[in-house]
Amino acid sequence: MDSTIAEERLAAALKEVARLEKELQRARQRAQNGKEELDAFVYAASHDLKQPLRAINSYSQLLTRHCGRDETASEYAAFIVDGVRTAAALIEQLLNFSRAGSSTKRSVVNLAACVATATYKLNREITETRAQVTCGPLPEVSVNQTDFERVFENLIDNAIKYRGPEPPTIRISAEEDEDGHVISVANNTPSVDPKFYTEIFKPFKRLHGNEIPGSGLGLAVCRKIVEAHEGTMWVESGGESGLVFKFSLPY
Repeated sequence: MDSTIAEERLAAALKEVARLEKELQRARQRAQNGKEELDAFVYAASHDLKQPLRAINSYSQLLTRHCGRDETASEYAAFIVDGVRTAAALIEQLLNFSRAGSSTKRSVVNLAACVATATYKLNREITETRAQVTCGPLPEVSVNQTDFERVFENLIDNAIKYRGPEPPTIRISAEEDEDGHVISVANNTPSVDPKFYTEIFKPFKRLHGNEIPGSGLGLAVCRKIVEAHEGTMWVESGGESGLVFKFSLPY
């Protein structure tokens, strides 16, 4: 009798586990569908906003040329042109954010090649700020190469933009743990209060004013790409100064 009761309870427990697993799968699917719908909306809205901005920009420039010696009108027109330029840059960033990590095209890539491309694109900024970028041995992983070129480009660019009084130093390295590869990008930027370590990855979250250009989407794009590759991304203190951005990628 006791054996029968135990078997019935076990069967009921297994049935409940199976039900919960199905519910979890449905919840994951709903979340994925919602994410895809949101990305599609952001892409469509951003794309559709480009055309009216082009028109505003064109007519603002025509207005500037026709203002002649009217300094006030010229100044106002210049404000319009500058605002349109800022809005267009933000829309482009939104498009990049909506597409980040969406490509299913992957190949085995040495991440050092992604770093090399990123530093090439940032050559002017690196030269002007006398930044030093060093890169240790990095692993070969199955990723979308363009995505991770963008990850390194954003992380290096951030280290340059948010630099302190000393020339920027960026050190890129890798290690392994039981779950996969852990890539570190350390810099010597001014330290950030640990209470903001999660906040800085949120879209449009900026800890600095408008004196430093940017949209506040760079780190959000990085995290989105890493998570699309089944990894995680976080930030740690660099000790007395600086930050260390880390992301993991499975074997």
